[in-house]
Amino acid sequence: MTTTLPRTAEYTLHRTVPDIDLEGHVVPGLTGEFYRRPEGLRTATVGLYRYRGVDLFMAWGYVGEEHCRWTAYRRTAGDWTAPHEGCPRVRRSGDLLELDLDGELVALRTAARPGVPGSGGVCAVPPPAVRDSSHTTDSVSAPSAGALRQRVSQPADSTAATWASRRT
Repeated sequence: MTTTLPRTAEYTLHRTVPDIDLEGHVVPGLTGEFYRRPEGLRTATVGLYRYRGVDLFMAWGYVGEEHCRWTAYRRTAGDWTAPHEGCPRVRRSGDLLELDLDGELVALRTAARPGVPGSGGVCAVPPPAVRDSSHTTDSVSAPSAGALRQRVSQPADSTAATWASRRT
């Protein structure tokens, strides 16, 4: 089955969430924009995720579905990958969340919510959900086959910060 990337211009902005969480961990600088549009008796939804203003990935499906139907990643060249079925490929590694952007690894540093005890910047307990009922950021997908190529070597604030600065 093939699918095409949704065009957010054909949707209505429903909600913007700054410093959104992935895998239950807050990622400072990561913003989720959630769009909706009616499709017959259902409502289609698209989540566009940006790190410090740079597109990282989009995931889409329908309101009420537990997981994303499709995900696509933004390449450093500016184009989008072909969509893959399911949620974004995310895994936790210490205080980093690693996104496998179709073979290129971007690590995002997590931070605890204010007032939540913890060490190393990782939430000690899952934070309150910062999710829209039309979209989930949960992912248990394993990274894609093949060796991952890390885009940047040092996670100072975040490898994605360096990656984002190289793209602008």
